[in-house]
Amino acid sequence: MKSPDISWQGRPGRLVLFHGLASTPKEFGFLTHPLRRHGVRLQALEVPGYSAGTLADTPRWQDWVEAAGRCLDDLEAQSSGPFVLGGLCTGAMLAVAVAARRPRPGLRGLALLSPLFAYDGWALPWWYALRPIAYMAGLTRFFAMREREPYGLRNERMRALIRQQIAAGETSLAGPGQVPLAVVRESERLSVQVRALLPDLVHPVQVQHAREDEICRLASVRKALSGVPTGLLSLHVLENSYHMVTADNDRHLVADRLSAFMQGLDACSDDGAPFARDISSAFDVVEAATAS
Repeated sequence: MKSPDISWQGRPGRLVLFHGLASTPKEFGFLTHPLRRHGVRLQALEVPGYSAGTLADTPRWQDWVEAAGRCLDDLEAQSSGPFVLGGLCTGAMLAVAVAARRPRPGLRGLALLSPLFAYDGWALPWWYALRPIAYMAGLTRFFAMREREPYGLRNERMRALIRQQIAAGETSLAGPGQVPLAVVRESERLSVQVRALLPDLVHPVQVQHAREDEICRLASVRKALSGVPTGLLSLHVLENSYHMVTADNDRHLVADRLSAFMQGLDACSDDGAPFARDISSAFDVVEAATAS
């Protein structure tokens, strides 16, 4: 990535997020008001070919990135102000890939929520370890990954809501009832590409990930993030949530952390080191306090 043009004064007030794989902006519904109280305007984007109801028969992660880039182009055309770009789960991977495609003068930082660097969590079905066989045999169209307990949520009341939404045939706030294995495979390919991009990052990055994430282990996240350049990364470990940190017990803490990150992105002078005064110069792991 090329160095960003640091020309904005003051903090960015817009947070632009991509939702998780084959899902909808519903995933961010519980963040809207907490962020608004902090003066942050959340804009969650739907991406043709990636969002629920728009999936292609033969999905390609490259198409997702191109479509997401066009969505961001449209948003920038409407408002040229500074913003932070991010996403949840595979949406976090999408955000990094879009940011890497070309310089965006308004982009000030990246916010990655439960980034999906690997499918290796404790709640995945037993057969998932056999997916390479289906990939090699060209059988992905015959299989799907079904949403199942705990639905990415530690909060029992929220789980009950997800059950109701899935039973009604809706795309729940935790995502669709099932995702075709071909789509899952493309998300894995996207994650591989994003891991290769991390050493070239030039924007500050905030990552929030649950210690007990049931889809992607914290250890896998830490391993991937070790490639981020020194001085750009802040990793916050959440203690009272599973994968869906935007809707689980720590959601208000997530909003607080996002707001604090954006407040720390005040522009510095052109001849100074961008963000050096705001971002730790070391690999910064913040053990977040438990929230109820």
